[in-house]
Amino acid sequence: MSVVHPSPSRLEALRKRWVGEDGRLRAIAGSMRAGRDWTIHLRGLPYIEEIPPQPGEAYGRDLRGADLRRFLRPDLDVQPAEEYEAAIVAGIALEAERSSTPLEGISPFPAELDCAERTAIAMRRGERFFLGRLQEEPVGTIRVARRVEFRALTDGQDYAEISNLAVLQRHRRAGIGAALMRVAEQYALAQGLDRVLLRTYEELGLVPWYESQGYAVQTVRQLINASGPACLEVICTQRLDPALCQAETAKQDLRA
Repeated sequence: MSVVHPSPSRLEALRKRWVGEDGRLRAIAGSMRAGRDWTIHLRGLPYIEEIPPQPGEAYGRDLRGADLRRFLRPDLDVQPAEEYEAAIVAGIALEAERSSTPLEGISPFPAELDCAERTAIAMRRGERFFLGRLQEEPVGTIRVARRVEFRALTDGQDYAEISNLAVLQRHRRAGIGAALMRVAEQYALAQGLDRVLLRTYEELGLVPWYESQGYAVQTVRQLINASGPACLEVICTQRLDPALCQAETAKQDLRA
């Protein structure tokens, strides 16, 4: 392996050549997964002549400056979870809870996590769980259910409560959580519910992320539990715009 130290201007140029090249990166990822020569998709990209090609390949293997985490991964497949998958759903939720704080394997915040049996019972009650997979590997889950407890925060209307959003730690920060949220919101609209509500703990630091997804803080409750520290439960809501959700779905289809 040879090592060079590109100048700041060269680094910026290498990164900029990928701007607007989402289609190229998807094609590269597809060829990689299929075991084909992916360098053919580099044709026309600046600076590729600087890297010598391997035997049998069109160009040198040049991915300098590319957003690999965003594109070089399988497409996320999200489907409703069936009752026989209840153990998978419960397992992802448990792993995500344990890794929700810097204390490895431990979360100090009280959470009523459902075991496989309770998850299956919730499914029989009509609550919907979605399971996200990357190349058949389950990586994330989310739960949607019609609720009435906090109707005072949703203009007196029944609402869909989104809960149990969980993504395995090694797959976080790749847009999976946001994709699961959009699927849950689409499902809520399909059930005739345009108000959605979710709850989180202030101390987990997720409120800004939920706000970036369109949710607004409605109220904060202090909870004191014998099994954990006192904490602040934040309740957020959003009124969904069917047109915006349809547009988001169309964008997801185009990216697939």
